[in-house]
Amino acid sequence: MAFYGLDPDFVARRAAKFAQAEQRFTNEQLEYLRHFYTINKYAQLDDLEAIANQWNIYDFDFYMSLDDWFVGQRMTEQEIEERRYQGRIAAA
Repeated sequence: MAFYGLDPDFVARRAAKFAQAEQRFTNEQLEYLRHFYTINKYAQLDDLEAIANQWNIYDFDFYMSLDDWFVGQRMTEQEIEERRYQGRIAAA
């Protein structure tokens, strides 16, 4: 059976980055990010900068963690959709 989803190694690396990024945030920050993500799944640099300014954090690594978090969230959603699709195919 052919696999047409994302490369599993790539997904694993991104999942590890996502987990590291989540550990850098407090529970309140994660709650805010999850809420922000429901509104804007494709946060741009301006959005990340606005979040950092709101939290008074001016650190390049923090920006990278924010970016890793948003990319990780999107990839997690894509992986879930791919698994659901594969499950429907297998069940049919």
